Amino acid sequence: MKIDARTIEAVNAFIRLFLVRVDELHPGLFVLVVPLFVIVVGAAAAAVIVVAAAITLVAGAIGVILLARRGIAAAHAYSTTPRPVTP
Repeated sequence: MKIDARTIEAVNAFIRLFLVRVDELHPGLFVLVVPLFVIVVGAAAAAVIVVAAAITLVAGAIGVILLARRGIAAAHAYSTTPRPVTP
């Protein structure tokens, strides 16, 4: 996934603005908000990873189901073909 440089700059500017406002509100509050901010961003990243893993597992399960159906259909076709009878 390609992220535009302007998008990165906008996110960085928003983070800087947020942290400057918190520091202006109370200097000691900055020490409490930064770890919370890191935890929230880390939790969001972990959630994205979990969703990606779930999508991968579902896609794999669908692939296995389709492969099994194909095998069952091939076995059925093989078992129902008439065999020549030799006397």
